[in-house]
Amino acid sequence: MSLLARYAEHLFWLSRYAERAASLARIIETHAACNPSMQEKTSWAWLVKLHADDDNFAKEHLEASARNVLNFYIRDLNNIGSILFAVHASRENARALRAILPTEMWSQLNGFYNKLRSIRESDIDPIRLSRTCSAIKMGCRDQFGIAESMLYRDEGWRFYQLGRFSERGSQTSRVLDVRFAQLVTNEGRDQDSKDARLWQPILRSAAAYQAYIRLGQGSMDAEHIARFLILNQSHPGSIAFCCSCIEHQLHKLRIGFNLTPASPLRERLAELASYLRAVNRCQDLVSEVHDISCGLQRHFDDITRALAASYFNIVPDSQKQFADGNPAAARCYTETPSRANCHT
Repeated sequence: MSLLARYAEHLFWLSRYAERAASLARIIETHAACNPSMQEKTSWAWLVKLHADDDNFAKEHLEASARNVLNFYIRDLNNIGSILFAVHASRENARALRAILPTEMWSQLNGFYNKLRSIRESDIDPIRLSRTCSAIKMGCRDQFGIAESMLYRDEGWRFYQLGRFSERGSQTSRVLDVRFAQLVTNEGRDQDSKDARLWQPILRSAAAYQAYIRLGQGSMDAEHIARFLILNQSHPGSIAFCCSCIEHQLHKLRIGFNLTPASPLRERLAELASYLRAVNRCQDLVSEVHDISCGLQRHFDDITRALAASYFNIVPDSQKQFADGNPAAARCYTETPSRANCHT
């Protein structure tokens, strides 16, 4: 392997953290647009549940008000699930890659992080929140665009892509789990299941609304949307698409660079493919969406740990604390997948 294992790991987490920041900014912006009542604490508590942060959030805040939740997930560097932490971690991984990373990638990410540090509490007020989230999304897109045009297409590019699509698939599965649970049970039980206002936030959270409408996927109901976001092979936000990209990058590592995945990683990929086939055969996805989403999250966690063991020289059950700018990554490698995503 001509690329050092630690460089491969840094590239994996650089892109994964950037993808996480972009996804969280999009989710927050979508939720704020569809729920203009920023003072209603119940409308924002779901974001805490989305990331299984109930305990951590309770240590800092007494209630899940809009301001508390937004501060926690945008400006709080001590929260490893926040946008600021994600961009900080992405930057620290980029710092470790200065020897091989295009200068433009480092410069953009460094400047982006410094701008995020200057976000004030007034920038998350209702009137400014959309602009703040748009700026975060644009900063992440700039990073991905520079990588697309400048990052050398060696093994490092493959690991960069693996990190990005691993995170995207995991994020989509969590949005499905929490939002569907709310909309098909208590929150949405008194509303028309065909009401587009119920389902638009889910599609927009995965940047899939326009594609869903353009393809004429049918009425705005849970079954059609769940199938689109889980099983569609052509939309970049769908879980099946992300899985295909992960398999493609591992295939390129094998045939182009003689980096054959270890047996545990091959087994985890085969299990995920089998799981998706079983989901496709399910007659009533909505009734099973919680179990399906939890299963998908476990599969993505298992694949991340298998990747670490296969390519990054990390033993899955090691209690080692890594000094590579990936404290959250260390948690994912060492903890069980019972907590959603382990903040990988």
